[in-house]
Formats: sequence, structure tokens, C-alpha cells
Amino acid sequence: MRVAPPALGLGLLVLVLAAPGAAGAAEAYRKLVIEVGEKVVIGGYTGMCDDPSVATITLDARATITAVRVGTTLCSSRVTGQRQIFRVVVEPKAKPTAR
Repeated sequence: MRVAPPALGLGLLVLVLAAPGAAGAAEAYRKLVIEVGEKVVIGGYTGMCDDPSVATITLDARATITAVRVGTTLCSSRVTGQRQIFRVVVEPKAKPTAR
């Protein structure tokens, strides 16, 4: 019996959606919570942030994320042939407490 291409495609789609980890794809991101103005070294090279108005990435010897303004964006860099992805949450700078 021959399967028509559209049915085969649908079968592959169902297989991909049922694969382990498909439902937890959002969990593949590492969450990084930082304050406005803070810098965090994540390491790697050839990186970028989806929304540079929220956070930027400096590609020096080690990739550094800098928080620009309050918001959320995805940033990534490549480390030894693999891509690391961060969900960067930028919060307002904490006010110093009075003593």
C-alpha cells in the first residue's frame, strides 16, 4: 500500500509532537534574571539577543550580556559547537535600603 505524501507529512508531525521533550521545549532555555545595568558573562562566541533594547551581548573573549531596560528577551551564544539559549528577564535596579 502506498501512503500519499500529505498523510505521511501529518504522520511525521504527530510523531514529532509526541516525541519526549517536545512539550518541554520551552524548558530548554536557561532563565537569567538580572537588573538594569548589570553584566553577566555567559561565555561563548557569535551571540545575539532578540531584542537589543532589553539586553545586548558583547562578543569579546567571553560573551557578556548587559541588561539595558526592564523586559524579557532571548539571548544565545555558541560554545564549542553547541548553542546555549537564555531567557533574559531584566528587572528594575533594586533601591538601596536605608540603615
